[in-house]
Amino acid sequence: MTAMSIARRLKISADLLCLVAFAAVVLAFWGDCIFGDQVPVAGVYQQQFAPYNTDGASPLERQWDSLLWDGVAQFYPWRELVHRSMVKHGELPLWNPHQFCGAPFVGNGQSGLFYPPHWLLAWFETGRAMGLLNALHYFLAGLFTFLLIRTIGAGWVGALLGAVVYSFGGFMVTWTHLPSLISTAAWLPAGLLGVELAFRGRPLRGMLLLALALGMSLLAGHFQIAAYVWLVSLGSGAAHLVYRFAMRRRPGDTHPSPVGPAVALVAAVMLGAGLGAAQLLPSLELSGMSPRGGDRVSPEGYEFHRARALLPIELMTTVDPDFIGSPVRKNYPVWRISYSEHCAYIGVAGAVGVFLALLLGYRRPAVWLYALIGALALWTAMGGLTSYVYYFWIPKVGLAGGFSRLLSVFTLCAAVLAGLGVDALGKRTACSPTSCPPCARAWPLMLVALALTQALPWAYQFNPRTPAGQVYRPTELTRHLTDLANRGRVLEITEPEKWTLFDLPEALLPPNSATVYGYCSVNGYDSLLPTTYRRFADRVQQGIASPAANGNMILISRAFEVPICRYYVSSTPLLGEDELHGAERFRLVYSSAEGYIYEDRTARPYAAWRPDTEARAESAYDWESVQARRLGANRVRLEYIAAETGQCLLSEGYFPGWIASVSGQLQKPKLADETFMQLSLPYGDHRVDLVYRPASVEAGEFFSLLSLMAMIAVAVAARVSRRNCPESRT
Repeated sequence: MTAMSIARRLKISADLLCLVAFAAVVLAFWGDCIFGDQVPVAGVYQQQFAPYNTDGASPLERQWDSLLWDGVAQFYPWRELVHRSMVKHGELPLWNPHQFCGAPFVGNGQSGLFYPPHWLLAWFETGRAMGLLNALHYFLAGLFTFLLIRTIGAGWVGALLGAVVYSFGGFMVTWTHLPSLISTAAWLPAGLLGVELAFRGRPLRGMLLLALALGMSLLAGHFQIAAYVWLVSLGSGAAHLVYRFAMRRRPGDTHPSPVGPAVALVAAVMLGAGLGAAQLLPSLELSGMSPRGGDRVSPEGYEFHRARALLPIELMTTVDPDFIGSPVRKNYPVWRISYSEHCAYIGVAGAVGVFLALLLGYRRPAVWLYALIGALALWTAMGGLTSYVYYFWIPKVGLAGGFSRLLSVFTLCAAVLAGLGVDALGKRTACSPTSCPPCARAWPLMLVALALTQALPWAYQFNPRTPAGQVYRPTELTRHLTDLANRGRVLEITEPEKWTLFDLPEALLPPNSATVYGYCSVNGYDSLLPTTYRRFADRVQQGIASPAANGNMILISRAFEVPICRYYVSSTPLLGEDELHGAERFRLVYSSAEGYIYEDRTARPYAAWRPDTEARAESAYDWESVQARRLGANRVRLEYIAAETGQCLLSEGYFPGWIASVSGQLQKPKLADETFMQLSLPYGDHRVDLVYRPASVEAGEFFSLLSLMAMIAVAVAARVSRRNCPESRT
């Protein structure tokens, strides 16, 4: 019984039945994370770190992979911060007080604070929410790919194959543990679908969907992949316009005017940019004030990326993802680049479908369009001539990451071609019932089955799960650190040179553990941090505070000459002055097999006051303590009584956007010691409320709401117009 006959019996469309079946596959794939206690992170890596390994960690079951590690080291702590802030304080954490002495959180696009699906974190614990988000984006990627192929004109079988090839293809599967990438990539087929609708007699629907895809790709947070969504969608629109203008020049041509679709494209760009402004503007602000803001293209940078481009032999991963090797089987050659960067998998069924599209469907303009886009993406990923244009001519995009991430575009184009190819095969067999045996008519469905049976076991095996109780499980040491949360900042000592890229590092606690456990660290791991703090960390370290293998980490391992850090944590006893630069300053407050905690007796309080006109941290041994209380991620309250005016220095990283209300009088904190915040306080009994609310966020929220309201107004107006004029097409 075919899907069509089942659909007739149930009186539903075959398309709906296919999408329900696809949703069931996705739910089954992620069911242990949604309905069980599994968390979609590589907790096996975390268990190798101290203090988790002191009771005998199990052997590392798979090869070390720095990108899989990022899922548990970066994204789980970030999602936990959002969950905790929304549940406990009912707000989005624009600021992260737990790393780098406090740093902007909203400025890193991968926080995804304004991306609506991430608000699931308000209702579900972090691990379950991450499973739900993965399932949602696998489904969205498949849904939009299915609708794109159907809109082009293929049948439901081809559309279903395309949905499977893209959602369970190499890019989506191997980048799942960096969820910002797959969240953004899920909107790529939506953008192309919007373009197709705009040029197929539905300009308003196309404009709204394209604007939604462009805006959501920015809100989802990975700007390199968002750039692909914008470039490919608008490039497809430009190709359609050129084709439409060319056809209109032919005598007797009946193609509609291209003016309507062109207006729809322009409107979509404006609305999409406005919709994404809530995330885009804070990220641009932080990027301009971070070390990455000074990055420039260079011949050396181009050669660096080109040396890590996809090799011709790696094209075999299109049909066998483990052709070169597998980190699961511990035989992947790590000497070049991570497995995820070079996995071009589309499956045997996808490759057959692409071949059929080029062989049987070449008369379709869509086949040529998606073959061209896919070929350009693949050539660039391999470091071809187009990579030069990509790196030097597209501002900032070429600097964002490796060329091989264009495999996201290649995988989608291959999925579309596979769907069109299977559709062409189905039509060929249907038109020749006498020459084709009955089994031949089942070939398209057999290809869908082949795609699922090849992709699902590999995808499940590649993406590790960890029991929720083992992800950042509390230990005696971490419980002590949590108890110290309000007493001062903490330095976890890990030598930067011991952090390696291709082997398991020797480290004490993952770099963003403070965000999970709730204490405040001077170290951290983030791709964007203020330049002021990086310079400060380098001064403290008396060198480069980042490991050579990963410039996004700050791993200070020396004692502070500026006594802002109260607690030092080490996996081994610190006995000599070489380690702590003056043992009389420090006393041991905790020791066990898990580690040691030392207190700096000279550490200055978090908020300190003195009656001087200038506050400098270097001379901060005689500061008076000011009572400070943190009211969520974005707020700090100070209470003090002073007989005269003075300066208050906070051990909180400075960044524009903080506003202090001193008994109702507003004041902007000043920069002190090139790193921290300083306030001028009047004499008397006062309460000071510090709030982080940058102007970039307020402006971004305004433009996002304005664009959303405009899109809703257009949609409502179009619906009313259709009711009044049923024959109108929008």
